[in-house]
Amino acid sequence: MRNALSNVRKGVGAAALGLGLLGLVAGTPAALAQDVERFELGDFELESGEVIEGAFLTYVTHGELNEAGDNAILVLPSLMANHTRHDFLIGPGLALDPERYFIIAANTLGNGHAISPSNSETQPGFDFPQFSIRDMVNAQHQLVTEEFELDGLLAVVGLSMGGMQTYEWAASYPDFMEAIVPIITMGKTTAWVTAIWENHRRAIMADFDAAEGDEPATDTGFRAAIGGLMVWARHWHWMDEEFAEDNLGVLDWLAGLEDTLAAAWDPVNYVYQTRAEDLHDISEAPGMTGDYEEALRSIEVPALLMPGTYDILHPVDDSRRAAELMPNATLVEIESPIGHLGGGGTLQEDVDLMNSEIGAFLEEVHGGG
Repeated sequence: MRNALSNVRKGVGAAALGLGLLGLVAGTPAALAQDVERFELGDFELESGEVIEGAFLTYVTHGELNEAGDNAILVLPSLMANHTRHDFLIGPGLALDPERYFIIAANTLGNGHAISPSNSETQPGFDFPQFSIRDMVNAQHQLVTEEFELDGLLAVVGLSMGGMQTYEWAASYPDFMEAIVPIITMGKTTAWVTAIWENHRRAIMADFDAAEGDEPATDTGFRAAIGGLMVWARHWHWMDEEFAEDNLGVLDWLAGLEDTLAAAWDPVNYVYQTRAEDLHDISEAPGMTGDYEEALRSIEVPALLMPGTYDILHPVDDSRRAAELMPNATLVEIESPIGHLGGGGTLQEDVDLMNSEIGAFLEEVHGGG
């Protein structure tokens, strides 16, 4: 661990780590200028029975669908992220090679690029119906089957909240994909994670309560939530080492991240997406019994689980448990000193590990075809 931390200090400082995250989570202007396509869902019924009016998803694709139609991979982003989130895995010679696979990088309900509280014309803000991770997946199933007319996928890949959707795909549509790759995630949200999100939401709601209206009085609470996420997404070993000579330097670092993300993200979207995480539990999928361990045992597709060994936001325990119960699961831990962000494409050694392991796994699943 100490050697890894020394390498981080030599190669990547606090500012670089922050900027690296922003480029991947918020999306750079160049990346967002890609040809983004739109798929109309119409009035989309949620599992709660409520309806999102005028719903839509957006996406980009990389590569071409082969003649057999068996090389399509769906990739799903993390909380508040967009279709560029997996770009560190996409490219010639990388795990998601567009010369080999047809990659659909989809935006998810509530991220501001698909239908969301921030862009709904008829149900704006807190008038928007609350959706779940399963609703996200059901919408994606319509995208894949109706827009692309596919009757199956080679794999579903996702990190963090995208990994939750990956698990949900395997639970709700068990025969639709050949493999799954859930990264830094869990199959069921724990009380630990919900407590973190609830603290963030309370800070955000204080901005709205102070205004007594539809618009927040300030962004103080939202900035506090963002700052909390930036801390929880790392590990104290990295942070203590990085700011060992000046512990107060972390305050300027946090303020810089808050400035950038508060301008890029919408607070109501954040509330809705974190609430969707709270509702996540694959044992409640259609056909399941509510027993989480039984649900994990039922996932028979080959699965590559990649948790972060030092992840304190989505702790490694759930993935280790899942690997023991899922009949065809392989566990590869990302032993990154930066915790949750070890799966986020920030440090080159983590990126190299993920590309190597995911690439080899997909090649084996695809049978070398």
